[in-house]
Amino acid sequence: MLPLSFTKNIGGLQNVYGAIRSGYTPGISIGKFRKRCGLGPDRSLIATEFFLCTQVRDGQEHVLGDTLIAETLSQPTYSRLLARLYFFAVNLNMPGERLTPEHRQAGAMQNYVIREHAFVGDGLRRERFEKDQSLEPLIKQIGDFSSPVARRKWVNNYYFMAEQCGFVLAPDGHLETFADTWGALALRLFFERYVATNPTADVGTLVSAALAAEIHKLLGVSHSWLDGRLEGAAEMFLSNQVSVFEGFDETEAERNAARRGLPAPSPGGEAKRRESVVKQIIRRGDNRRFLQDVYGGECQLSGIRLILPDGSCSVDCAHIRPLGAPHSGPDDVTNMLSIAPTMHRLFDRSCVRIDPETHAIRLLHGNAIPHLPQLRVRSPHTIGKGYLAYHAATILKERLS
Repeated sequence: MLPLSFTKNIGGLQNVYGAIRSGYTPGISIGKFRKRCGLGPDRSLIATEFFLCTQVRDGQEHVLGDTLIAETLSQPTYSRLLARLYFFAVNLNMPGERLTPEHRQAGAMQNYVIREHAFVGDGLRRERFEKDQSLEPLIKQIGDFSSPVARRKWVNNYYFMAEQCGFVLAPDGHLETFADTWGALALRLFFERYVATNPTADVGTLVSAALAAEIHKLLGVSHSWLDGRLEGAAEMFLSNQVSVFEGFDETEAERNAARRGLPAPSPGGEAKRRESVVKQIIRRGDNRRFLQDVYGGECQLSGIRLILPDGSCSVDCAHIRPLGAPHSGPDDVTNMLSIAPTMHRLFDRSCVRIDPETHAIRLLHGNAIPHLPQLRVRSPHTIGKGYLAYHAATILKERLS
């Protein structure tokens, strides 16, 4: 594996923060970013090769304005949360579209270290980040370095970046990463970078991609942690429910509990709000799995089942009464439909009416794609008549008037 410019000393992740704030403007090319970011011609390569994602337009690489960029620009000061997001990006090895083949896998070595070496059992192990006893012997085996000095610089860089994340060493030797404080942002970053090169991805595709990438290892959490949140996060990402993708700080009480190997204290204040957001993501995934179990990936409006090459089904979960202001629909299965992607688009764009009483389906505006005469509802799933009435009276009226 090639180290590329990771043998250069960027001087800490706070310099990535400064570089993005100085160098980024919407649509900027990599070349212009490097000139504006303040890191100079050599160190700027570290930022562009390992932290940023790009898309190619008109023969140039342009920086994608993803969550890593947005969070950096929105936070007035460098923070531990940003350090964790930067370290995740380094390990993610998803630099987007690149003109140079070697830059398409720039973070391959970091990705290997975190997944195959540092993660053991259900978490990251502190001893696996030790420079002399652990990192350097491994890197010597897998890396193609020009000299021992270059190899040592790579090890120093990686070690220092991990240290800046502020993870807590638990008594059993694992590192508590406090993933509930920043994991939603990391998942969103993964989804954005995946969609950047796979624009037709649906929920099932995003879930499969995240599992294949072993995202839980990059977050330093168990597989069950990811399983509980992944489907809900993917569904919310594609529904553009950005409010759930936010970062938090763990409390000092939580950090002290982790150091002593004790359960986290009861949440209060900001931690309680964080817990509420996490529950919202988990609930969305539970609701989606419920509909999948009942309908087996079948669309309730058309009766079709879109089967992908891996055997999974391409199906969405649509809310009848939309979530959020001004509609404030509940995130409950009685307000949800198992629906094929095309039919979902029509439903959300006021092209489908479902009679609240008879469940008769009528396509509007001249759309004539095949559909069932009535909405298919299977026990134990029930549909709230009030949500269908709201959709017919309020949503369709709003958009047809």
